[in-house]
Amino acid sequence: MRTGDKKTTWARKLGWAVEYMAAMAGVGVFHLMPFTWAVRLGGLLGSLWYYVDQRHRTVTLDNLKLAFTGKSPEELEKIAKRAYRNLGYSAAEFIRSNRYGEHPIEAYVEFVNYDSFVRAHAKGKGVLFVTGHFGSWELMAMAHAYSGNPSSAVVRPLDNPYLDRMVTRLRTRCGNSMINKSRGMREILRALDKGRGVGILLDQNVAKREGVFVDFFGRPACTNKGLAIIARKTQAPVVPTFIVRKSLTRHKYVFGDEIPLIDTGDKDADILENTQAYTRAIEDMVRKHPDHWFWMHRRWKTRPDDERERYTAR
Repeated sequence: MRTGDKKTTWARKLGWAVEYMAAMAGVGVFHLMPFTWAVRLGGLLGSLWYYVDQRHRTVTLDNLKLAFTGKSPEELEKIAKRAYRNLGYSAAEFIRSNRYGEHPIEAYVEFVNYDSFVRAHAKGKGVLFVTGHFGSWELMAMAHAYSGNPSSAVVRPLDNPYLDRMVTRLRTRCGNSMINKSRGMREILRALDKGRGVGILLDQNVAKREGVFVDFFGRPACTNKGLAIIARKTQAPVVPTFIVRKSLTRHKYVFGDEIPLIDTGDKDADILENTQAYTRAIEDMVRKHPDHWFWMHRRWKTRPDDERERYTAR
């Protein structure tokens, strides 16, 4: 039995190593060309992946049908194709993120309503950024750091530890720090206590024990309740942030107004209502720019116990 376990372990490590070397070879290709060409190549590969990735293409189109019941199949397909292309753009920008440290970040990113962050930060309790897998979200985190305000972000480590270390190096080269989702609460509280900003992506499905069901595009979506718990415990201001692509290599970093904390004394009700408010901020932005969101994820996978309707995206 042990021999089999060892073989499995070594096979897994070999698979990780091969995957890592393939990724590094791809990264090398992107670094051989001018920045704009690299981003264009990323968009092209994203567009091609739409046709290759049948499984996630099906999930994407099914999700779009659930969210936009009034749109035609042709309209939904156009959104899906643009979403794949934008994801390719964003991946290329992440790979070539060294570019942003070589030039003023304002050459690539326009900050909109930045005063919202300034007011929230002045309260001295740190700032909780609520956002999602929207636009070039990796660039958004870096842009904030390069503007002089490095922050922390709650992330789930990649399964491949070699790739995870590579991605972490890219994410932290600008001064940001990563907080492992599995032990996030303590580190989040520590970062807020130091007055740092903490980014939390609140747009993915979670198990029932981790979340609460809130409305998202007219359907119950199980959403992580951790942000609402932390905001209630620390009284740290919650500010929605999103990045919108203006052109091939130019973006708008949009700071929303602080979301008021609902604190009635009823813990469970407050967590539910606050999580709904945070989710509504994400939905509002996705409705404005549907091709910016990560539709490939099974957002409505977890269903309420009393719901008979079956989630179709798979």
